[in-house]
Amino acid sequence: MPLSFSNSASGGDYTPYVRYMASTSSWSTADGSFQFKSAAFDLANIKTGWCYLAEGTPPEWVMDNSITDTAARPEGEGWKRGFKVNIFSPKMFGEEQPVREWGTSATGATMGIQQLYGDWEAMKPADGQVAVVEYVSATPTKVGKGNTNVPNFSILKLIDRPTEMLQSEPAGEANGVSSSPPQSPAPAAQEDGDEF
Repeated sequence: MPLSFSNSASGGDYTPYVRYMASTSSWSTADGSFQFKSAAFDLANIKTGWCYLAEGTPPEWVMDNSITDTAARPEGEGWKRGFKVNIFSPKMFGEEQPVREWGTSATGATMGIQQLYGDWEAMKPADGQVAVVEYVSATPTKVGKGNTNVPNFSILKLIDRPTEMLQSEPAGEANGVSSSPPQSPAPAAQEDGDEF
């Protein structure tokens, strides 16, 4: 079997990224900035771990065995706690690559995802459900000696995990940790002309 180093959706296990910039409360992908409206977040398969960011290089991750089994902090300075989660939106990301990975250790983003995850848990989702999440705004927040903008999210509803999310590598699987989504989810609901 030949090696595949393709970055295209059909070329292997690469999931394109999405990025939140706390300094400007804005969102971007490799294609540039975009207006974040709503997307399905696969919070059941969120991964947590240690992230090291150095300028000019991709992030280095040491993932936890699970969200309740924290990996040992790697040696050296600069490692911060972070997360990876897959999000899905054909309207924002296009039909060709509708699943994106949001992975970061930025303080504002981790504060926002903690709140979102707590809201999702409180809804007691069924197995195989994902949250349709709206980005509402950002709250300027003082953290230590600095400032950040914490993204605020609202869960609009829960839906069955879209098939496209099953075909994408679960966030953080590169360390051998993965979860098993249901084998045959129902198609996502298409109500009121929205994408979910």
